[in-house]
Amino acid sequence: MTVLKNEASVIGVKAFPAISILLPTHTPEAGINTFRDRVAQIVRKVEAQLSENYSSEKTAGLMSKLHHAVNGIDLKSTGAGIAIYISDKIEKVFHLPFAVTEKMVIDNSFEVRDLLYAAKINRSYLLVLISRNEVKTLLGYGKSLVSVEMEGMPDNVKDVTTQHSLPGWDYLDKQAYDESNINKFIHFIDSVIHEEMKELNMPIIVFGDSKILGYFKKKSKNLKNILDYIEGNYERAAKHEILKLIENSLQKLIEQEEKNALVELEQASGKNQISAGIAQVWRTAAEARGRTLLVEKDYKESARLGSDGYTLIVDNGVSEARNKIEDAVDDIIEMVLKNRGDVVFLNNGALKAYQHIVMLNRY
Repeated sequence: MTVLKNEASVIGVKAFPAISILLPTHTPEAGINTFRDRVAQIVRKVEAQLSENYSSEKTAGLMSKLHHAVNGIDLKSTGAGIAIYISDKIEKVFHLPFAVTEKMVIDNSFEVRDLLYAAKINRSYLLVLISRNEVKTLLGYGKSLVSVEMEGMPDNVKDVTTQHSLPGWDYLDKQAYDESNINKFIHFIDSVIHEEMKELNMPIIVFGDSKILGYFKKKSKNLKNILDYIEGNYERAAKHEILKLIENSLQKLIEQEEKNALVELEQASGKNQISAGIAQVWRTAAEARGRTLLVEKDYKESARLGSDGYTLIVDNGVSEARNKIEDAVDDIIEMVLKNRGDVVFLNNGALKAYQHIVMLNRY
């Protein structure tokens, strides 16, 4: 599982207390001063909550770490979001390339659910923009686009008759828009992409006119990874325009993952290799038997542990329980990730028949 590889040191960590703060760094009306003011408000809220529930000595130690972490944030080099994790032994700040929903939680483990969900819906992808005049390749992650160069990529259609000519292609004429030249131009591009991306299972979106897209649809070596085609010449398009154009394409990716997960669920159910409902899923996760967790994206459940310290109970006694778990789903996610499982978030209602959460078991 690579989604949270940099955050692995906080997954499943138990601490009393564990402070988790998730913040978007940029909003339409926010600048650096606005962000600093919001952080200051949250820090005061944390201090008030700690003071109410913990000793002055523990509160002072944790607040010292929190202030140190916050003061070290450099907004000039940060991404779209920030995650701050503080406990007696941990002080970590993660700069995230995707936006997160603002949240502050003080519990006995760190909150990773929102971080994972944001990472899941902000997938990496490759954009290939082709015209007869140039080829652009952009690596995307969520709403971030970065131009990349690929070795051997032709500059334009004329380039196939110069330094990129292959043996046996010497007969090519110099008419840049001749159909034969264009087909070979696209063949070069497709081959370079195949070589560069062969080790990566990354979705590709191709931009081009009808002739260019027609070639890709018929002859590309990258068909299994091509997510979508967008017709037109966008060599002068700004990045924000490109992002707007690919919104539906990226939504297709999310919908396809959900569809694949439901097919896998049906197959596992037929083999009696699933656990459904929060209590059963908790036990499966605790026993490290979970292969893939499927959960509705907004499903949360407060619960308590039984007298054996192992069984999860959801009843009227949860609110007053000393061993209350604020969000058992978040703890289940942590256990699954800790044991090298995967997590798939589905739309609300998609798992109603399974009480909103289901585990595909290893055996």
